[in-house]
Amino acid sequence: MMPSHLPYPKGDLRRMLTVLAAIDVLPVATIQLVAEAVGLDRRTVKHLIDQAREEACVSIRKDGSVYSIINWGPLLRKDAAIRALRTGLYPEADNT
Repeated sequence: MMPSHLPYPKGDLRRMLTVLAAIDVLPVATIQLVAEAVGLDRRTVKHLIDQAREEACVSIRKDGSVYSIINWGPLLRKDAAIRALRTGLYPEADNT
């Protein structure tokens, strides 16, 4: 069961991290599938992808409608993004 929304408030960096992690872990990462995976609307997902490119220098490829992360850039860490995704969607799974 997916949440209706992430527990992170608007403007929280973890929202962007969660979207990036979903792109990284989904077998096919379209805007629709990422939005469904993280419980955000498609417009917000698109905005967070654009923000990651512009503000965090994340290299993201779009091939047709499928997104993939080429390089996490100098500011973000993949493991932090995966943790934000796991903790946001399944807070009971975070034991630290």
